[in-house]
Amino acid sequence: MDRNGKRSYTENNMELPNFRRGIELTSIELNKLSAAIRAASITSVVGGTLTRTPGGTTLIVNDQVRGGSTEGGVSRCPFAVSDVSTSSTLKIEIAWGLIWNMLPTGMFPDNKPPLRMDVTETCYVYSKIQFSTSTLLPTNISFSIESELVENTETIQYNLIAVVTIKEDVEPKSITSIKNICQQPFPSPCSLR
Repeated sequence: MDRNGKRSYTENNMELPNFRRGIELTSIELNKLSAAIRAASITSVVGGTLTRTPGGTTLIVNDQVRGGSTEGGVSRCPFAVSDVSTSSTLKIEIAWGLIWNMLPTGMFPDNKPPLRMDVTETCYVYSKIQFSTSTLLPTNISFSIESELVENTETIQYNLIAVVTIKEDVEPKSITSIKNICQQPFPSPCSLR
């Protein structure tokens, strides 16, 4: 209730205060508004990515499999990495896809041949988005295999695609697990150093 005995909040579940000219704001009203904003903010996304920056929040929802699925609509994992090793070589295959409507280097429009890369040790698979220093637009997109976690540079944004674990203490070596991150890489020049 306000000073005049009238209800000062909207008639919804969040109990937001109504602010009017000439009426003093109280800490209780401001705290209720703050609590309502916190309660309504998005904190995570199932089947997509959430990115918060000083400029705002970006919500990207991944494509979903629709209809006919017995798994209730399983989302497709962008750039899923799979084991395609041969008897003599450890190899991974990266599923076909576009990043910012660009086809990464090594991928072909009809996915023939598929993008395959050799691995020799436990490693991290990254997409690399290179930016123009003058326009801050992506100029080249590719994939790389790194033995350690890497950080973005002034011109390259690294997006972790998968972690490949290799059992190295036996011969022949073998890929024991692949943990796909399943997030669509998106160019963000704000993430550069």
